[in-house]
Amino acid sequence: MNTIYKIALVLFAVSCMSCEKFLEETPDKSGSAYIYHMDQLYGLSGNYSLYQAGYTWTDQIFLGDATEYSPYYVKATGESGDVYKIWQWDLSYLENGAGTATTWAPVWNAVYSANTILENLGDVEQTSPKIRQQVEGEALFSRAYFHFIALVNYTLWQDDAPGIGYRTSTNPNEVPARETVKYTLDKINEDLDQAEKLLKESGRTAFDASRKFRPTVITVKALRARIHLYRGNYPEALKNAEDALAGHSTLIDFKSDPIYKIVEGEEINFLDKTNTTIVKKDNFRQLRLTGSGATVWEYPEFYLPHVSDLYYANRVLPISQSYYNLFDHDKDQRWKYFYNNNLIIHSSRILKTMNLPGMPNTVRCFTWEDQQGIKEANRHSYLRFASSPGSSGKYYLLGMTTAEMYLIKAECLARAGKTGEAATALHTLRRTRFVDNASADNIGGTLKEVLEERAREMAELWRYFDIKRLNGADNANISIKRTVLTTPSDLSTEKTIEILPNDKRWAVPIDLTQRLLMKWEPN
Repeated sequence: MNTIYKIALVLFAVSCMSCEKFLEETPDKSGSAYIYHMDQLYGLSGNYSLYQAGYTWTDQIFLGDATEYSPYYVKATGESGDVYKIWQWDLSYLENGAGTATTWAPVWNAVYSANTILENLGDVEQTSPKIRQQVEGEALFSRAYFHFIALVNYTLWQDDAPGIGYRTSTNPNEVPARETVKYTLDKINEDLDQAEKLLKESGRTAFDASRKFRPTVITVKALRARIHLYRGNYPEALKNAEDALAGHSTLIDFKSDPIYKIVEGEEINFLDKTNTTIVKKDNFRQLRLTGSGATVWEYPEFYLPHVSDLYYANRVLPISQSYYNLFDHDKDQRWKYFYNNNLIIHSSRILKTMNLPGMPNTVRCFTWEDQQGIKEANRHSYLRFASSPGSSGKYYLLGMTTAEMYLIKAECLARAGKTGEAATALHTLRRTRFVDNASADNIGGTLKEVLEERAREMAELWRYFDIKRLNGADNANISIKRTVLTTPSDLSTEKTIEILPNDKRWAVPIDLTQRLLMKWEPN
């Protein structure tokens, strides 16, 4: 490993050991991060910092088909930076170190922290056998969880494709062999089996709403359901989803819960063909969480409160026309709360500051020409949940949720031909998402209907992984085709690119420098 990577791992461990949740014992007055007591490891294994992973997974949003950078939008906004390079599958960008901070480094930092716990378990002052079992189970779960994140990003789907090995040491010089996807999956499952056993022995069998950063047996079940779905093992995915729901099945009804509030911001003026008269007004809108304890990590549907924030980088993602068409814009509350926001024109160079006849002050306007060039769909982007009351909603949900388990259950039932039971599972979820039960129940239980509902609920973040798993497990033959500009300022430089189902680019490239240092073969 290079020096920067080593330092990042050490600093992450030290930062976890210095945060408030970690200090459940008297701090070492010398300032040393020396680990000597089980209370320290207990604090580290349940530390929220493990699940604050920066941009993890969010660059992959651009690699699916749920977002769309239309040529007109690109030219109008001057969009020519890293985001556009990702959307074009530009390997000259994807293979360099720019992406290391988004998924690669956060994943291995978390794995390092888990291995720190496991290596020190037998050498510290003990408290009780059950605490030791709990801490070990939590660390094994965390190691498996983050290895799986790396696996779905950096490998192809097939069992014999190059995997990511399995890191079980804190020594940065002990680089595991890359091995195969199957090898990595087997190691993930071994850790989860042992984690479940230890968590049972420690009494951590029930869902713990007050300490969701600490995995329980129910959390293990939810992760297993996700893994089995990705691998196309639908009977096991169904079993684990049902087990998870038996332990925790809370769904939030957005339309009746007072902590979820839509706040209107800047007024947007739509102009007529002459660009002199305002014919319509609209607003930038954003969901805010209100009330005590209203943070994304407290979201009641979470089994594991792991989130990611794309917008630290001020990136905006217009949703695609096909994704826009999935929603009932009048009755689906997800459209109202999470998408109908005008973010794209609000936060870009598209709106023009203009002096209009008869108005004393300049106003921000959406010109007639831009209205023709920017599709209705492309005016909106996914915004969901804030880190604290009053702040902007910016978070993607990475951890497993009850909604995800209902969708996994429905998909597996649909695949087994039990469309009636699949529809019932969808109705349960949708009744908390739609304005009324009649609208919610207006769906069957076919596989197509389930996958469309999954797209609506899981947001465009998950589309890349769903295409990847459907092509791998089901031979779904899904391709990605898009029009790009070779010169972003010139509409005459359009070209079409296509990523076919068997394209090796479905595995996100590993930073070339990192790969050469580790002596790993390319995808």
